[in-house]
Amino acid sequence: MFALYYKDRDIEINLHSLQRRIAKGEEAALSSLYEIFCKRLHAFAFSISHSNDIASDVVEEVFVNIWVNRGNIEKIENLAVYLYVSVKNRSLNKVVDKARKLIAEPFDTIEPAIAGLAEDPYTILVTTEMMDRMKKAVEELPPRCKMIFKLVREDGLRYKEVAEILNISVNTIDVQMAIAVKRLCLALGIALKPSKQGVAAFIKKSAPHS
Repeated sequence: MFALYYKDRDIEINLHSLQRRIAKGEEAALSSLYEIFCKRLHAFAFSISHSNDIASDVVEEVFVNIWVNRGNIEKIENLAVYLYVSVKNRSLNKVVDKARKLIAEPFDTIEPAIAGLAEDPYTILVTTEMMDRMKKAVEELPPRCKMIFKLVREDGLRYKEVAEILNISVNTIDVQMAIAVKRLCLALGIALKPSKQGVAAFIKKSAPHS
């Protein structure tokens, strides 16, 4: 897959299992949870703080907090959203001066750190040149649009989850993803039509909505 999705709900099932094990005090379960989320949460924290040190501290603090309060972890309905929201809040608290501006203009001025699109079976559908053009197009998306695109396409979150994390509407997510798709198609020279197959269709159809 091009990104980690929740298509079969396997991830949620695994997370619920990890929550139960962590609640019982299994350190191995916490380590597994950390392995699943550490890189993406670090990238998310960095996109807010623009500091690797702050991002690392934030992620570590979030997981330490999970462990310290493990007795309540099973009460968390959506652990993925909980982790992202915790990272967001702690990151903002770490950069108080910048946080005031971010609160006034939520996420519009954040420059997300988008990791390069990982090689996977999706590359079969396009040439190396097209992949390079696509990466460049992603980097040139407006900051808010790029943030949303990253959370949906790279981190595999649902529209509803991203809306909850960023405190915006699902409709806003849909609009921003449409902008991203339009710009990527333009960069790749692909006509965006309902019946069009290929990259544009893949991007829209494979993005989780519910």
